[in-house]
Amino acid sequence: MARRGRLRLAAGVLVFAVLVALCVVFAPAWLVGATPGLSTAERLKAVNDVRATLLQAFGGLLALGGVALGAYLTSRQLVLNREGRSIDMFTNAIELLAGENEATRQGAVYALEWLAELDPRYNGHVHALLTSFVGLRAPWKPDTPPRDGGGIANDVAAALSVLNRGTVIGPGAASELERVDLRGADLNGLAIPRVCFAGANLENAKLRDAKLTGATLTDVILRNADLRGADLRGADLTGAVLTGAVLDGVESDGATRWPAGSGPPG
Repeated sequence: MARRGRLRLAAGVLVFAVLVALCVVFAPAWLVGATPGLSTAERLKAVNDVRATLLQAFGGLLALGGVALGAYLTSRQLVLNREGRSIDMFTNAIELLAGENEATRQGAVYALEWLAELDPRYNGHVHALLTSFVGLRAPWKPDTPPRDGGGIANDVAAALSVLNRGTVIGPGAASELERVDLRGADLNGLAIPRVCFAGANLENAKLRDAKLTGATLTDVILRNADLRGADLRGADLTGAVLTGAVLDGVESDGATRWPAGSGPPG
């Protein structure tokens, strides 16, 4: 690409030089033409005057070209600087996301959200990072004891909040949160589009008025979960454990797939 740019620049300079030569050498005499009544000295003076005018015009064009080139290079440098800052911010946030301190990881989550707002090209990367982060920080394993004090860690909650706001999720993108441990989590009003909680543990989770349209909830543990007013239209709950779950006011339709032996309340 750099070689191609240099060739284009050289070709442009050559064309401009040829045009200048033609205008300076041939154009003055052609413009003066065979004007009657001019002596040889007067004709030469007229040709030189035209040549001087053309040279001044070309000088002005060169000056304008220099200004335009300078403006282009400046704007290009600003773009490169901004991209460099975005890359640095993204790299630093990834490093902090893997840190040992919970508050630092929480700050990294919000830094990634901010970066996605500044540069939407990072939306997909941030979305993938945060879903992976939740899976790594809160994996569900049958022998995992409940978290002290219940609920979920602050950094995991921050990542879920960012995903729930949806600003980092592109149109049609799914959020893969399979086999995560969200026991006791406060997920009231959850509205992550096309979320997949397959094999996850949401025991005792608060999911009131959650927007789970088309969600994948296969084999999910929803024991004693509060699902009042949740939208389960088109959701797949095949194999889900709903023992003790509160399902008052849930919305479902013909596309909702319930566990064997279960169905919509009422």
